[in-house]
Amino acid sequence: MRVAADGRRRRFAVFPRTRSRPAPVAGGVLLLAAAAVLALAVLAVPADARTRDVDQPIHIRAQRVEANEKTGVSVYRGDVVLTQGSLRLEADRLEVQLRGGSTERIRAWGKPARLRSRTESGEDIRASAERIEYRAAERLLDLYGDVELYRGADLLTGAIVHYALDRGTFTAESEKDGRVTAVIQPAKKETAP
Repeated sequence: MRVAADGRRRRFAVFPRTRSRPAPVAGGVLLLAAAAVLALAVLAVPADARTRDVDQPIHIRAQRVEANEKTGVSVYRGDVVLTQGSLRLEADRLEVQLRGGSTERIRAWGKPARLRSRTESGEDIRASAERIEYRAAERLLDLYGDVELYRGADLLTGAIVHYALDRGTFTAESEKDGRVTAVIQPAKKETAP
């Protein structure tokens, strides 16, 4: 036993003098506590804030790619599949435009090009068109040529459709002599328990 500075008798652990000493237990406990606080902070973040599509990495598979670092444009060709979070885009040709290190616009061409996504409210979106343009930061879709757009079971067809994924708003145009068509399913009635 030793006498501490405050006059009390305390036991002090005595370690043999070696080149390496055991790590202090208090430091390990603090490190473990800090890791636990960090884990709780991550878990406390709402799920949709962690998984927003624009915050996810973009994955692209294709048969070939041509990229120009000066212009920030990459062109992918041949069975192209792009995924980012819930977004999936399939096309024959895909062009990705970067600005300031971030994806600004994605253009896809196909016979047809197909898109699948989910809105922030959880509704499924499916679309097909000859050309699809996607503005990543705003989550805006522009679809051109033989457009079919499904939101859940509802269907919208036309020559051109502009659709805001997260706001749920759209405009549609027809060919000069054609028409825009919509099929809207009745709301499901809730059953009483």
